Amino acid sequence: MLDLPEGERLAWFSRAANPALRVLAAVSGPPAAVALLGSATGLFGAEWGWPLAAVLAVLCLASASCCSVRVRVSDTGLEVALGPLGLPTRRWALAELESARVERRLPSQVGGWGYRLNGLGTTVMLRAGECLVVRIRATGHDFAVSVDDAERGAALLNALRARQSA
Repeated sequence: MLDLPEGERLAWFSRAANPALRVLAAVSGPPAAVALLGSATGLFGAEWGWPLAAVLAVLCLASASCCSVRVRVSDTGLEVALGPLGLPTRRWALAELESARVERRLPSQVGGWGYRLNGLGTTVMLRAGECLVVRIRATGHDFAVSVDDAERGAALLNALRARQSA
């Protein structure tokens, strides 16, 4: 936990990206558009054009939405924004968080890259290594996100929670 100066507002920002997921989004986007256009104009057969367009579009959107993450810790709480547009965004007020800590996690532990739901809770896994892990008070489940300098983010969250409850 950090020692916070009285009356000062502090914030911590971090981000991470997965270049492989960015490439997957960039590579699957144009063929999805071509398949959609070809199916709509009748150039491709309907029996394979529409399904191909749908599969490629889902692949492109899923990989684009999970290719990067931005995390902000401030006196309002924790905010985790996914993708280049910051959508979707998850927010928790300080009072909604029970604790914060750092864990080292591997993609093999959480089921791979991206947004994962598993026995460890919810994990946004973009790279192996340090993860900021928070325990959500209402559910008792963990939410983890792999970002740089997660230790400082966890320390600031715990300090802000302690200051709020004092």
